[in-house]
Amino acid sequence: MNKSTERISGSNLIAGLFAYMSRSIPAIVAGMALAVSVTFAWADEPGSEAVTSLESIVVTATKTPHTLRDVPVETVVVTREDIERTNAQNVIDVLKNIPGIDASVHDDVFGTYTWRAKLRGLNFNDGYGLILIDGQRAMGCGQSGGMGEYGTGLNQIPVNMIERIEVVKGPGSALYGSDAMAGVINIITKKSPDKPTGSAGVGYGWYEIKEKKSGSDTVKPSDDGHSRNLSTAYVSYGDKISDRLGYLVHYSYDSAEDIGGEPVKSYRHSFMGKLDADLSESIDLYLKCELSDYEKEDNRDEDSYRVSAGMDFRPTDDHFFSIKGYTYTWDFTHGSPGYPYGYKLGDVDYNQGEIQYTWYSSEWNTLTIGGELQKQGIDYLIHNYHINDDGTWTETEKVNVNEDVDTYSLYVQDEITLFEVLTVVGGLRYDDHSTFGSEINPKLSLMYRPLEDTTFRASVGRAFKSPTIRQLYYSTPYRHGGYYCKSNPDLDPETAVGYSASVEQWLMDNRIMVNLGYFRNDVDDMVVREDTGTEYGDPSLPLMEYRNVEEAWTQGIEFMCRTYLFEEFSASLSYTYTDSENKETGKELTYTPKHFFSFSPAYELKRYGLGASATISYIGKQYKNSDNTDQIDEHTVVDAKIFKYLSDKAKLSFEADNIFDSDKGDEGNFRTGRTFTAKLDVYF
Repeated sequence: MNKSTERISGSNLIAGLFAYMSRSIPAIVAGMALAVSVTFAWADEPGSEAVTSLESIVVTATKTPHTLRDVPVETVVVTREDIERTNAQNVIDVLKNIPGIDASVHDDVFGTYTWRAKLRGLNFNDGYGLILIDGQRAMGCGQSGGMGEYGTGLNQIPVNMIERIEVVKGPGSALYGSDAMAGVINIITKKSPDKPTGSAGVGYGWYEIKEKKSGSDTVKPSDDGHSRNLSTAYVSYGDKISDRLGYLVHYSYDSAEDIGGEPVKSYRHSFMGKLDADLSESIDLYLKCELSDYEKEDNRDEDSYRVSAGMDFRPTDDHFFSIKGYTYTWDFTHGSPGYPYGYKLGDVDYNQGEIQYTWYSSEWNTLTIGGELQKQGIDYLIHNYHINDDGTWTETEKVNVNEDVDTYSLYVQDEITLFEVLTVVGGLRYDDHSTFGSEINPKLSLMYRPLEDTTFRASVGRAFKSPTIRQLYYSTPYRHGGYYCKSNPDLDPETAVGYSASVEQWLMDNRIMVNLGYFRNDVDDMVVREDTGTEYGDPSLPLMEYRNVEEAWTQGIEFMCRTYLFEEFSASLSYTYTDSENKETGKELTYTPKHFFSFSPAYELKRYGLGASATISYIGKQYKNSDNTDQIDEHTVVDAKIFKYLSDKAKLSFEADNIFDSDKGDEGNFRTGRTFTAKLDVYF
């Protein structure tokens, strides 16, 4: 593609946006009018929730604490209160209304895949968005919704374990290295309480699976006309052992019956334990343990273990040291002997250690220096089988991978505040990758506040992503569904330059926040999987292979309006326009809708202990294949929730997802229809 074509592509962003607006302007105007009318109806009430949100401390964007209002890199925070207003059974459903995050090809049922979830047009599952749990890299698929042993899904832990989620947009490799190309999502778990605190809850739901189209045929699920079930339960308790030592223990259970043609039960037992110690006024220690046991009854069994520990040391107000590390192991068995799609078993482990020093040299300058060691290993075996005519099976070959990948890193960041209205953040990270050698990733961000309630943020940075172990190291093609896939040891790492700019405006004494932003990601050497045109194996099936494409890009516009009118009411309206292109083919990237719009009001009548919330989502069409010939149609989904406090110690809620039974524009796959869930939470 020549440069003139690229310039036209950039202008198409605006042209496409206005074309869409001309077709859909009534719906958008109606939604915005509703938000504005509600806003002014309650304008004389205090915006206490807005003040609380503005004062929230966030750490992910710069690895240093900032209030949400003063963080120099674009950050969105989902609080515990926000989570409780949603109908979410898993994390991806919590995040679906944040501009830039696309979770449209997803059902809010435990055990379903989230491997098509994207941030600014780039896929989480393929490592373009980094997922952290309490600041530490997360791995594993299956239970988390990822795909394959390399995949990374968003549903790492149960929703009821989460305290808040910090979403940092834009390239994050200057601080976090590989996989932070589009941004970082940090899932922060509940902390140990200052006094005896306990909670428990149960939930039960039912849903039906919609039929799908296969060519001219209609295929019904085997239990057509019958409901499938989902359930959840949890218990949590924490206390102070002494003035300086506290703990928290949390257990959670989730289960559902899948969304495929057959009802197949999945379930997960999760446990988390935390121990926090304040040894002195200057030294804090923590220890955390997470265990998870996941099973899908037909062909999956997964166990994960994470142990982490750290120490924070503040010798003076101007100096801060942090030492932390963790070890994480994910054991899995997928399939069984004779399973036609392959019998896979093994383990993936991840170990990380980090040391960080922060020097507050003055009121206007903060310097951060850190070093990190990451060690990832995989020991993995695939058995490929041929199914004989009499139903017996013969093993055709074994594919074994036993690889280790080490990365050593150094990073430096300087935050400078000039004239009290301008903050400039410069960062640089050096990574030494055991396969690809050294990478240097710089980033520059700035925040300018011309007025007290007006904030302009912008950033530009370089990011890189190493190919996955599956893409690089498998010595033999492996069976994956209806085809075989071949690794490519000659792949180059992907690199990208990301740009973003946004303006944030607070109105009416911080009762209303409006944010409008633009982003672009230019990705070189993007890894794609393509048909080689040949066949392999027994039975003979198409052979796919990974390769680098010349360049791809995504760009878009994000808009969000949040209202914090008074303690009992909030509303959020968001819109995202995303344009994308594989420059080698001139086609749009798959599963990247151009338009996403949502409106989410919530109201609580505290004197009666009643509350209600809803979400209306519109998703534009998106392509399912790289040729852009097969698509998911535009569609609208409506969710709602009502709840009643039975006392100050108990809450009963009733949730309805997909109230109008939309097929979600995806007739070619089984999807959930209308879903109902009842929950009871108690506090003690």
